[in-house]
This record gives sequence, C-alpha cells and structure tokens, in this order.
Amino acid sequence: MAIIINKKGLSSVIHLTANATITVAGATGTSDIAVGGEVITGCSIKQIWYGSNNGHWEVKRGANVAAILNNTGHMDFVSHGITLNKDTTATLTANLNSTGVGFIIIEVSKIPTTGTNN
Repeated sequence: MAIIINKKGLSSVIHLTANATITVAGATGTSDIAVGGEVITGCSIKQIWYGSNNGHWEVKRGANVAAILNNTGHMDFVSHGITLNKDTTATLTANLNSTGVGFIIIEVSKIPTTGTNN
C-alpha cells in the first residue's frame, strides 16, 4: 500500500496493486491515513481510478460492499456533489479478484476529530 498524497485534516490518496485493508479511524500510528498528530474519526470516498486486465476490484467499508469495479475506469463522486459515505468509520478494503494484475487509486476525504488537527 502506498499513500501517495496525505493532506493533514483534508484528504488522502491511496494507491494499491494488491489486496489491502486500510485502517481509517484513529490517531497517527493507528490510522493508516492520519498524519502529523491528527486524529481521524472516519473518511468518505471522493474518487476512484481503477483497472485490471482479467477481473474486478471489490471495494468494501467494513463488511459492506461499496463498489464492484470492472475493466478500467474513473468514478468522480465529488463532481456530482456526492461522496461514498456509508460506514465512514469502518476499515476500507480493496480486493482484486483476478488472475492477472491491476491497480486502484482511492481519494478519500478525512473526517477529523474536532480541534485535533490544527
């Protein structure tokens, strides 16, 4: 897993090429997306870029499936005035169901604990 952009109190961009589970809630050192002493209570999915040559990505929040993504594409929820915000405190899981290779890039909007991110 690679966090390629991590803006304190704002957002994170996560790049994956294999199955991964991202811990969202918690302080720096517990949460995979908390940085610089911030405490995160949750996150919403803003955008997803994805691709696989022989399968699909399954994105989950906790036990709930948020998206099944086939082939290659981009989903921009924010430009349509929405975010995927079900189970914002749950772990974020991306599983590549494929015999080939793939990638997924997920941009999330952080939900910080009030007063901890200054």
